[in-house]
Amino acid sequence: MLGKYVLFLYVKLFLIVNAILLGIVSSYALMELLFLFKQKSADIAFSYLANLLPLSFLYLSPFSSVIAMMILLRYVFLRKIDLIVQSFGISPLKFFLNIVLFLVFVSFFNFFMNFNTYAENNKNLYSIEKRFKKRQEIEDLIVRNAWFFKEENDERIYINFQFVDIKGGKVAGVFLVRGRENNILEIVQADRGLWKGDTILLPFAKVWNFKEGNTTAKYMAIKLFDIKNAQPIGERVEHVSLNQLIFLYFLGKSIGLNYNLYMSEIIRRFLSSFTSVPIGIIVMSYTIKRRNILAGLLSFVPAFFFYWMSFVLTRLFSESMSLSPIYGLIAFAPLFFFSLKGLYYLGKGFRV
Repeated sequence: MLGKYVLFLYVKLFLIVNAILLGIVSSYALMELLFLFKQKSADIAFSYLANLLPLSFLYLSPFSSVIAMMILLRYVFLRKIDLIVQSFGISPLKFFLNIVLFLVFVSFFNFFMNFNTYAENNKNLYSIEKRFKKRQEIEDLIVRNAWFFKEENDERIYINFQFVDIKGGKVAGVFLVRGRENNILEIVQADRGLWKGDTILLPFAKVWNFKEGNTTAKYMAIKLFDIKNAQPIGERVEHVSLNQLIFLYFLGKSIGLNYNLYMSEIIRRFLSSFTSVPIGIIVMSYTIKRRNILAGLLSFVPAFFFYWMSFVLTRLFSESMSLSPIYGLIAFAPLFFFSLKGLYYLGKGFRV
């Protein structure tokens, strides 16, 4: 019964802390909108906050969970509830198990939202800032399942790409239809190619010529438009759903892209979703062991440092060094080890 009461109190504190933190984020965002955006309106502000706050909840979860835990543990220490409970042979892990399970629930919720919703929020935020804020530099962008149209003399060309890497110019899944009036003259299909400037180079293309009634396989160069003109419909990897990231990872392997970039984003979404659990266990362990709130807060600093280093290194290795992002998880190893150690001590108990 006491465990349920403690859980209820923690959830209440967790919601209050998140409300305060998100309120601070909202105030900062509105100030940014007021001073940095070229256009200001209630609709823009509402759309901006509606996409910013869910992402803020995700990234602030380690902070909000720890702050709520510190407030709860201070309440427990002042009333010596932890000592009373352990005098009956109940370990801290058993007493606070509901809180750990609640953090696991929040982590799975964030992971579920990371499949698509958070990616869509990220995409919308980028679009709003790009449109109403100062011009931002475009870096690695991708285009997925896009149709383009070009008219040449009396002919029309419709071309579809399953995937385009705007920075590298590599394309996959090319499908072209050339027609005149209501007649199809030619269909071209290729698994991969290179978009260089205003020309798409297809090393091996299957061509169905309806005018001559034959099928050939040959090298082709197709004039379209400069690849830079495709940037407005490009997306960052942060904007892509988790299912699509997995698909792009395997596609990237087959067409020679830096597929590690997509793997790094997959890993980062796992880290951002689930890191609140090991950080929460470490902070809880150090705080209860020393019955000192400051000790718990100090333990949060290295725990968050290891998480953030792993979060940054997974992307750095894949982007700058073309290495597997798995190496970035080396920085996460101490966090994982200390969380297991914390679980052991919480299960064993510090006092009798």
